[in-house]
Amino acid sequence: MLTLLRTRRLRAERESAARYLGPIRRQIRTTPLAAPPSPWRVSGVFAVPQLDAIGFDRDSELLLVLSRDGRGVIDCATGEKIARKSGTQHDAKPTHLLQAKGIGPLEHTDIVIAGRKGGGLPRATHDGWSLELVTLEWPTQEVLLVPPGSALFVCHEDEDARFVRIESDPEIHACGFSYSGDSLVIAAGDDLTIYHRG
Repeated sequence: MLTLLRTRRLRAERESAARYLGPIRRQIRTTPLAAPPSPWRVSGVFAVPQLDAIGFDRDSELLLVLSRDGRGVIDCATGEKIARKSGTQHDAKPTHLLQAKGIGPLEHTDIVIAGRKGGGLPRATHDGWSLELVTLEWPTQEVLLVPPGSALFVCHEDEDARFVRIESDPEIHACGFSYSGDSLVIAAGDDLTIYHRG
């Protein structure tokens, strides 16, 4: 009897979730990919073979990029590559600890990283922009940029959620904002896309 009650309760919960999430799923599926709106602009798009992880400096818009070929630093405000070190580094921390030694202007800085082995970047800014990672059809993930004053999961049949679908890829390794909230990065496959505002 207890098993029958649990089964009925689980079925009712699934049906309720399907009714609640159905409208937002439909909206995400039918929303075309687009660049983030103003004030965001593309700062750079880079091919990084065997991209492993990325991480922001806490005090600037500098991004540390780790690949199997080495490490680099990109200024997200300008899109300029400002440092590069090839090869495996003996002084580098193991990336499974989700920290890496900086190079160039970040040489004496330990950077918290996110990538293939886990970790995370900030998903919200101080003024209300946020990122949502949604999986509708595994393994593809949708990266949604939600503007200030909006929430993704308030979609009802009479009201659409406000968001921009900025990426769709089965290999999203990391995405998030800089600590200032002025840069936004997406590491997908071997590609790195950087947006900046300000």
